[in-house]
This record gives sequence, C-alpha cells and structure tokens, in this order.
Amino acid sequence: MSDFLAIDLEPRRICGVEGTVERGSVKIRKSFSLPVPESISVDDPQGLGEWLKGELRRKRVSAGQVCVSLPREAVIVRHIEAPDVSDDELPDLVRYQAAAKSTIPLDHLTLDFLPLPRRTDATVRDVLVATVHQDRVKRLRTIATAAGLELKSVGVSSVATAALVALEEQRVTHEEGEVSVVIAQHGDRVEISILGGAELHFTHSTQVLPGDSQQSPILAEISRALVALQKRLPASKAVRCWLIGSPDENAKLGDAVRERFQCEIRQLDPFRAQGVVLDCSPVDDPHGAFGGPIGQLVSQSMAVSCVIDFLSPRRPTAKKDYSRIRKLAAVAAAAVLFGAMFGYRSYAVASLKKQVDSTEKDEKDQLALLKELAPQVKVADAVGDWAAGRVNWLKEADSLAQAVDGTDRHYLTKIQFGEGTRNELGTVTASGHAKERFDIEGLNAGLMQRPDLEVNAKPIKKSGRDGDYPQQFDLDLKIKLKLQETTK
Repeated sequence: MSDFLAIDLEPRRICGVEGTVERGSVKIRKSFSLPVPESISVDDPQGLGEWLKGELRRKRVSAGQVCVSLPREAVIVRHIEAPDVSDDELPDLVRYQAAAKSTIPLDHLTLDFLPLPRRTDATVRDVLVATVHQDRVKRLRTIATAAGLELKSVGVSSVATAALVALEEQRVTHEEGEVSVVIAQHGDRVEISILGGAELHFTHSTQVLPGDSQQSPILAEISRALVALQKRLPASKAVRCWLIGSPDENAKLGDAVRERFQCEIRQLDPFRAQGVVLDCSPVDDPHGAFGGPIGQLVSQSMAVSCVIDFLSPRRPTAKKDYSRIRKLAAVAAAAVLFGAMFGYRSYAVASLKKQVDSTEKDEKDQLALLKELAPQVKVADAVGDWAAGRVNWLKEADSLAQAVDGTDRHYLTKIQFGEGTRNELGTVTASGHAKERFDIEGLNAGLMQRPDLEVNAKPIKKSGRDGDYPQQFDLDLKIKLKLQETTK
C-alpha cells in the first residue's frame, strides 16, 4: 500500500488527486484544481515547484511520490510499422524506426511505445510511438524536487484516460471491426482517442472556443480520426462513444455525437471508474480533467492494456545467461575429482580391499554426478551455439542505415528483412520516396559501392502520395555472407 499524488500539468492550471494505491484498487482521498498565478513564469520550474509545495501544504497533501500526466498536445504520438519480430526484439527496432522518422536526434528525446494487436493481413507490426523532449522531463524533475516530491512516472493524459475506458471495454462483447471513441474535454482542450476492444489505436488533441457551436470542431476531429484509422483498418466502425466527466458535463456534445455517428453514448466519471474508491467529495470543477491523473494511479494498482511511462519505457527482455550453469558443472566436477583423490590418499594406508572398494565407490559417485550434469551442460552448449548462429538484424539494420546515409532528399516508408540462401546472409526489401530521380540513382550507386551488398535495380515510379517527394522507389538488396564474417 502506497500513497501517491497524481497531477495533470497544464501551463496555467494543475488538476490533481491524492490517493492510496493498493493491489487492484485506488482510494481517492483528496482532489483539487489549482490555477497557476500569473506571477509564476512557465519558464521558471523552480518557482513553480516552490509555489506548488506551499499549495500542497495548504491542501494537507502528504503523499511524497507524484505521477504526472502531460497534455496530449505536449507529446508527439506517431503510428509506425516495424518488421514483424518478437516482442523482445521490438523495442530496439521501434527506436530505429522512430529515429528514421524524427527530425530531432533520438538521444534528445524520451521514447515509449504501445504495440498494437497483429493484423492477420499484414506482415508488419503496428506500433504507437510517443516521444517527448528530454528537457521537458528534466523540467518536471525540477518542479517535483522543488515541491518536495519524488517523480514516480510521466505519462500522457489521453493514454491514461483511455486506460480507464479500456477496463470498461473489457466488459463489453465486441464484433470484428467495432471501435469506441473516447472524448475528454478540459475547458478549451479536447483529447480524442479510439479504442479497438481494450487496445488504443489512435489519440489526438484539439482546442475549441467556448460557446454553443464548439461541438462542430470536435465532430470534425472525430471524423478525421476515424478516416485516418480506416486507412489501416478498413472495416472499422464507431459503435460507442465514451464521454469523460460527470453526467451533467457533456449533454449537448453527447447528443451531437449520437446524431452524427449513430453510435451509443456512455458517460464515464473518472471518480467512479473501475478500481476507484472515492473517499472524499470530488472537486466542483469538471471531472473530465481528472481522467489522466486517476488513470495514472489505476495503472499503478493493476495491469492495464495501454500505458505510456517515459520514466520506465518498454525495454528488451534480458537474455538468460547460461554461463553460470557451465561454471557450476565445472566446479562440481572439480570438487568430485578432488574428493576422489583425497579419498584415495586417506585410504591408502588401509588394506588393499578397502582401498579398492573406496576407489570404486568414489568412481561410481563421480560418474553418476557427471551423468546427472551432462544434460544441463548439453542444453547450455546448444543454447550458446544457437545464440551465436542467429543473425543480429539490429546490427545489420544499423549497417544498412549507414550505407543509405539518409538525408532530407529521400526517406523510407517500409523496410523488411528476410533469411538468405546458402550463400547469403539475408535479404532486405524496402520502399521509399525521394524528391528527384537522381536522388534515387545516387542512393542505388552508393549501395552498389558496398562489396557486401548485391543491389537488384528496380524501376522508379511516380507517386502522388507525397507531393514533396513525388518519386517512389523500391530497394531489393542481398547481404552477402562476407558481411556476417566481418561482423562476428
């Protein structure tokens, strides 16, 4: 059982809750909404933290750990397609793909991602990648330290809110292609997400002006989100819309969504969400702003399907080290051998019969122990040989990236690796776009300079998909066996 503070950090307002996190439940003890005074500069995290420390003391907030949910517009979220690899290999490949698409060097960003369900008709893995600049995370640490708090996690408001809805969606029967829209409005800030079952497929944010006509831009953003999703999931159809907030907050918006999309409307108050126990009177402000903080606490208490945490991102699973088994087997064999020699010396002064009997017994014990350890040694040797013989596709991908030498003149939209024949390490097929035809010809010429690559030229085609990069090209490369020998 632990006490946490969870806050949604906007430039001029901080919404938060204090709660006790237990396994499977969160007890909300306090909630608050704090407007940031104009005297506090957004460029002064130290001053903001000191002001927050005083406000928390006045609110009698005692929790020492804080979870922060950033507004959706403060985070870049992209859908990318990665090669269809195992979950252990996915984190490294996602970072490689994200680096290829980002205009900011990846070592300046903090990255986490959500793997999406595999599509039966696709040979790639769909992934939602979220990135935030490291300076923003450093700013949050400064604020937390100045406020006397330990920064526990940094997430995204729309993703944490979607996690609350995902728990509710697990109770609903779904037909193929059915998706649910999630709308959380925080004043002029609106966050829109799309869930397929309990999986997050899309998240976006927009701003609206106060007034009766604010439903129109929200409806337009929902339509845009559904159209974008249908490019990847053509059979998707919105059947439900979840409005985040208390029942009296979104009546007009609910009526407009129902009329426009002919879908069921459901209301979810974050203070009444699954796994949440309310032990206080909630703040009078609209509850839609508290979906992110409460979702952050719920993700600390139970496993949820969609979690982004920039402080603890997904990483490859550590491979098991079998060297310890080999060492133990060697030590055991040496110990048995030493025992046999010592026993032989001890019994040398005894009668010949006792000496022979003792030696035979020690030998029998030694053989039995070696026989017992033999399967473990065999397994360890087999696993070691298997691991040494596998192709390190991440290393090969990095080598290929150096050969391509990416510029703003061309970019890749797809890359796929395959096993090679007896005389080849593997194959690489890729597609991309370029500004001019000579950019592609230069790329092919550069690849042909690599002695370890065999380049099969492909026709260059015109494409209207990207007006700035009208030339479409395909790459068909074979990595010769010599490359593997060099990289070992």
